Amino acid sequence: MATYTLLTLTNRATAPDPGALQTALRVIDATAGFAELGPDIRVKTTGALSGGQIAAMQAALDTCPALTARSQAQSTIDAWPIEYRALLLALLDQLNTIRAALPTPLAPITPAQALAAVRAKAGTL
Repeated sequence: MATYTLLTLTNRATAPDPGALQTALRVIDATAGFAELGPDIRVKTTGALSGGQIAAMQAALDTCPALTARSQAQSTIDAWPIEYRALLLALLDQLNTIRAALPTPLAPITPAQALAAVRAKAGTL
């Protein structure tokens, strides 16, 4: 049976980074999910939470990194639809063809390396 717990955002000056908060909550309860409800966060779990777990979740919310344009961009990249990923991988295939044809061939760039590079670049903008 699902359990809902309300956490308060009043201890924060900025909105939490959703990805970082989700990760922090899942450390406390692997089934945790959340939704923002105005000044509060509503946490849903599949089982009842102990007082210690609720306190740990509130502490995670209070100390979670703030949402920034950079972290939002990186989260958006992580959630790219298949069309965007296909475009990146098609360009990567072309780049790897050129790299292999150089007088001194270079190793191919893997899809994971390309996505990591895009995320890293978004983090610097």
